[in-house]
Amino acid sequence: YISRLFCAPKNREALYSSFVYATTFFGIVDFLSTAPWFIEQAVIASGVKESGDMARVFRIFRIFRILQLEDFVTAFSKLDNVFRASKDVLKATGLMALIIWIGGGALFFIFEQNNPNWRQCDPSIPLVSNGTDSPGCFDFASTAECNAYYPGMCDQKVFVNMPNSLYLTAVFLGGEWGVVDFTYPGRVVCLFFCVVGIALYAIPIGTLFDSFGAVLGMDGGDDEDEADEEESPQ
Repeated sequence: YISRLFCAPKNREALYSSFVYATTFFGIVDFLSTAPWFIEQAVIASGVKESGDMARVFRIFRIFRILQLEDFVTAFSKLDNVFRASKDVLKATGLMALIIWIGGGALFFIFEQNNPNWRQCDPSIPLVSNGTDSPGCFDFASTAECNAYYPGMCDQKVFVNMPNSLYLTAVFLGGEWGVVDFTYPGRVVCLFFCVVGIALYAIPIGTLFDSFGAVLGMDGGDDEDEADEEESPQ
């Protein structure tokens, strides 16, 4: 990948620019097929012990190399034309998805950070007070208050900060719901995500299919024009 970036200024197909090559369909394919190795080496160099699962995850991304068959099958060049024809819509959709992702994550964090359904307490702590002098796990307004009364005996693993909320929000946008039992405002956000999530996936898919049909139709029109020219009398 680095060698191709270096040679791009001498390549007419890359318009003599490394940046143009890096932003083309096959430039991105080259990056996705080689980046996992560099990331893996950086993780190992940082002192993180490599596990078998981690290595497999990085190797999965190398399947993108199958798209480099353009060197042997010229038909794959149409994918680059489709990508270029759709890039404006894809950029707009990506920006909209980023806004919805961050905005939704912030709303989930605001509505769900003190939801007692996400709280886990030591088995010795009752769930509710039931008229006793000792408050229960769900009687506190927040996990912090629970830990203040029962030091180190209360825990919450979801919606504890913005990064955690953004991770769960990305999962929700993909159509999976890793956690349930939301508050009522959180349920409204979930309903919104059910509708918006479909649109975020439908827009780029529809655009790619439309561009692909346009590219095939344009090529078909050129072929017909060439055939008519050959058949016309001299």
